[in-house]
Amino acid sequence: MAARSSPSSYQIPFLRAATTVADHIRREVMSKELMKRSTGEKLGHVTISIEVATLHKDDASQSLIERADVCLYAAKRNGRNRVVCEADPEVASTNTAAQVS
Repeated sequence: MAARSSPSSYQIPFLRAATTVADHIRREVMSKELMKRSTGEKLGHVTISIEVATLHKDDASQSLIERADVCLYAAKRNGRNRVVCEADPEVASTNTAAQVS
């Protein structure tokens, strides 16, 4: 899920809304149980992690993907099955450190 906003003042509320939508999607996916049609065998639940990043005016597609990847790795580090936004403190500090180096 990617989002674009022009004025930076809209970025945080927009990220919150996108994160809320992403979490609804995550919960809906998690609520479904997989079943093998041929045998009726229950295979368990699927979980997903969703990354939320915004497309900035001066972004290239690669920089947006890189920020989303940082969110993905944060989700994996912290237990998966979660929504991680680039504005989250754990991600923001990683992005800041990456910009400095």
